Amino acid sequence: MRLFAQDLTSDDLHHLAVRGLSEAGGPKPLLLRVLTDLFVMRPMHSREESRQFAEIAHRLMIDATPAECDHTADVLCHHPAAPPDLLDRLAQRGGEGALKLFAKCRALSTPLLQDAAGTGNGAVAEAIARRADLDPTMIATLAARSEIEVLRTLARNESAPLAPAILPRLVARARTDLLLAQALAERLPHRVETLALFMTADARQRALMIARTRESAGELDPVSSALEHGADTALRRIEAIALEGATDDFAAALADACHCDVALARAIMMDGGGEPLAIALRALGLRPEIVTRIFLLVDPQTSHARGRASALARLASGLSQDVAKRILDAITGRVVTPPRHAPLHDQTARLSSARAGLTPSRAPRSVRDLLKRPA
Repeated sequence: MRLFAQDLTSDDLHHLAVRGLSEAGGPKPLLLRVLTDLFVMRPMHSREESRQFAEIAHRLMIDATPAECDHTADVLCHHPAAPPDLLDRLAQRGGEGALKLFAKCRALSTPLLQDAAGTGNGAVAEAIARRADLDPTMIATLAARSEIEVLRTLARNESAPLAPAILPRLVARARTDLLLAQALAERLPHRVETLALFMTADARQRALMIARTRESAGELDPVSSALEHGADTALRRIEAIALEGATDDFAAALADACHCDVALARAIMMDGGGEPLAIALRALGLRPEIVTRIFLLVDPQTSHARGRASALARLASGLSQDVAKRILDAITGRVVTPPRHAPLHDQTARLSSARAGLTPSRAPRSVRDLLKRPA
C-alpha cells in the first residue's frame, strides 16, 4: 500500500507509515508525527486518502504522547483535507493543540463546539470565545459562563456580535471587573448599554457616549437650560461646600444629591478627566457656569491644566440636564431616565441672542448671591 500520493517521500517513510496499520510494535509516537507530516505535504487529498490517514491516525493516537498529539493538531488545524472526525478526537483529547483547534479550526463539528462552550473547562471556553465564526447561540452560551477570562475574551472578540440580550449581562459583570469594563467601553462606546461603564472609559470613549446619548434624546442643536430645575437647597449646599474646600463634606453632599454611595461620589469627584463630575452637577440642575466654578474650587489644578478647564466648561454648557441625568443614572446603576419633557426649543431654529442670554442672567454669580435667594 502506498499512502496518499506518489512521489511524496522515500520508501522508508512509506514503510514507517504502513506499520501503523499493523499490530507490530514500533515507535508509534514517531509514526503519528511522520504520518501527519506526510499528509500535510500536499494541500489536497482524495476522499480515500483522507480516510486512510484518519484510520491510521486514530490507532496511533492510543499510544501517542501529548506532544505528538499537539503537533498533529497544530499542523492539521487549517489543512483543507483534514478529516473532521480526527480533528474532533484531537480536540477532545486536550492539550495545547486542542486549544488551537477550539480557537481556530473551522472543521470542528458544531455539536462538539456547542458542548464545549457550555460544559468545557475554562481554558477551552476561552479558546472558543476567540473564534471568528461564533454564532448567536454559542455567544449566548459563552456569555452565561462564570469565568471572567471567558467574558473578557468574548468582549475583545470583534467578530462576535453582542446582541441586545447579551450585552447587559456582560455590562453587569463589568461593573466589578475593570478589564472587562475597559474591553466593552473600547469596543462598543456607541451602545447605550455601555453607558453604565462611563467611569472606566477614556476621554474619546466618553465623548462618543455623550454624543450617542444626546442623539438618542433628540438633542442635536445647542442646549438651552432656561427651563431646567434642581433642588435649590441641595445645590446651594454643594456650591458652598466646594467654596470651603471641604473634600469629604463635598463627597457626602454629592452622594446625597445623586442618591449614590459615598465611594462612588468620591470616585466621580476625583476622576482625572473631570467629565463624571460635570455630568453629575449638570444632572442635579447646576448651571454650566456654576459647574465650571465648582471645578476650580474642588480641583485647583484644573485651572493650571492646559485646555482642561475650557474643555470642561464646553462640556457643561453643551450638556442638558436630561442627558446628564441619563448618564448619571447609568453610572449609578439606576434605570436610564427618558426625557421628562419635549425639547426645550424648536430643533430647527437657532438660539437667538435673547434666548442665549437667559442662561447667564438667571445664574447666580457667587455663593453670597445664591444664599440671598429664598429656598
